[in-house]
Amino acid sequence: MSIWRVVVSAACLAAILAGATSGAAANEESDEPVAPFDPVAQFEHIGIFTADKKPDERFVAATKVWVTDFQKHPYRVEWLRSERPFRGPNPHVAFRVENIEKAAEAAPGLKPTSKPFDAGIARVAFFRTDDGAVVEFMEYYAEYAKQPARNLQFDHVGLITTEKKPGERFVAATKVWVTDIAAHPYRVEWLRFEPDSPVESPVRDQPHVAFRVDSIAEAAKGLKVLIEPFEAGIARVGFYQTDDGAVVEFMEYFEKPAEGSTPSRSR
Repeated sequence: MSIWRVVVSAACLAAILAGATSGAAANEESDEPVAPFDPVAQFEHIGIFTADKKPDERFVAATKVWVTDFQKHPYRVEWLRSERPFRGPNPHVAFRVENIEKAAEAAPGLKPTSKPFDAGIARVAFFRTDDGAVVEFMEYYAEYAKQPARNLQFDHVGLITTEKKPGERFVAATKVWVTDIAAHPYRVEWLRFEPDSPVESPVRDQPHVAFRVDSIAEAAKGLKVLIEPFEAGIARVGFYQTDDGAVVEFMEYFEKPAEGSTPSRSR
């Protein structure tokens, strides 16, 4: 699509930011084969570090980090804020899995950046893709394993970069290099802007999370308009901002894809 195309418990965040690498005991292994990974159905949240105070954030004393609860955010955004330099994964996109080890073994192009560790509601582990995206796998414990109610269907996350990415192509109208979402196993879209791009902040400098909707007008009610809906090849799309500053894209596909599908992109 075109360029006009964001909590784990405090314990999880504390472990992440402390660089936790000690793993809790893994769940019993099963001989059952791992189901094919489906990033659309298994999306959990996008985690973004911010310098701004966010509503309902709470302080994790062990790591001196303020965090928000992504499970309460309508667009599954986790905000993290620290008063000291942060060297961890930023941003990251999280997915629910049945078993971290099996999912990582079957997943394409992942390099571990942490061992699985106990995060209170789940075992979690962080990985990096060949192109630099940070991916979190979350293996929920049985008592927390209930699937979240979803009013919106996840489509992709858009990440800003200053580095050239494999397969990127130039969009002359907006002077930005973009990658193909459908070609990425974790539904990541990379965007690299030329200095004289006409695209303005915050779409230009913040990650966004995109959802497939039946009606952009309905989905966008109450949100600040950043980019009015327009035709983007396979879909009509629009960009909006939440009260807490997250950038959200809504996509009205011209041919509605089946749930879990990864339609091809044209720009």
